[in-house]
Amino acid sequence: MATQAMTYNIRGDREAVNPTQMPPSEEKLIRAGQRGDTQALETLFSRYQRPLYQTALRVLGSPEEAEDAVQDGMLSAFRNLKRFEGRSQFSTWLTRIVINAALMRRRSSKARPAIPLEDTTREDELPAAERFADNRPSPEQLYVGTELREILQENLEELSPLLRTAFVLREMEGYSTDEAAKKLGVTENTLKARLWRARHQLAERLSRRLRRIQGAAECGHGEHGIYCGELCGCHGA
Repeated sequence: MATQAMTYNIRGDREAVNPTQMPPSEEKLIRAGQRGDTQALETLFSRYQRPLYQTALRVLGSPEEAEDAVQDGMLSAFRNLKRFEGRSQFSTWLTRIVINAALMRRRSSKARPAIPLEDTTREDELPAAERFADNRPSPEQLYVGTELREILQENLEELSPLLRTAFVLREMEGYSTDEAAKKLGVTENTLKARLWRARHQLAERLSRRLRRIQGAAECGHGEHGIYCGELCGCHGA
């Protein structure tokens, strides 16, 4: 199949559709695609291009990188379509492939996430002095926050595909538990179990680095303080 045939309107601009034409079923498109029908593949993949782009953008932070990741994922899905046996929803299978493509692209290009994780601390949980103080982050806080996000992205790559997909959909894409479970074709309890395992594994991998970051604020080693445990041993693990 020519590379041009795999090029899509990734950002999801609307195109004219004939309202009298009934769209073919997903199952028929999959079967046709498995037989090598390029047009069926383009129709099938175009149905998911917008949510896949948003997922890749959430992982990478760069629109250009996200578009490339979706193209990589689409090509990989085309090459492996005959292996799809329908054990999960097609959208689930395709989402996993694109997430993996985005993480691989991030690893190779070192793209930085542009969308930060939100602070979950409630205002009424803070002391009064902090609530009325200047809340602008210091340069050190900005540095640590950026480092934390980068560490989290790197450790996501170490999770299994099932756990990684559940975490990205729920915690980064912002789907509710019910929505994410339906998207993955699993029960809410199954999704919650995967999220618990993902968070537990991430916490174990992050704990040592987080202790070093916390120590960096106290050792006074400047911008290299985040690695002070490795460099000088003042906050060694």
